[in-house]
Amino acid sequence: MKIYIWLSEEMSRKLEELGLNYAREVLGGMKRIEIDVEQEIVEEIVKLFPNAKVDSSTTKSIELLPRSFKNEILRIIVEKRIEPKKALMEAIKRLKGDI
Repeated sequence: MKIYIWLSEEMSRKLEELGLNYAREVLGGMKRIEIDVEQEIVEEIVKLFPNAKVDSSTTKSIELLPRSFKNEILRIIVEKRIEPKKALMEAIKRLKGDI
């Protein structure tokens, strides 16, 4: 399963300037970060965000995550200069109050 975070041109440029080349170009110049997540993490995310939708048939991704959560992941990536998966885990811990 994946989490897709679509990037604005500004954020894409910022990541590139910092040497954080995690984005993939997909649709005609549009870029996104793709984070692979294991089933346990998917379940944890769905508990935190009951409105999230797990699309196991077409996109194989978790959809309808709050923009604020995705922005927090991006903020952590930029601030701490860590890979997206580690930033995701930190964002989850913060939400749960573990940090």
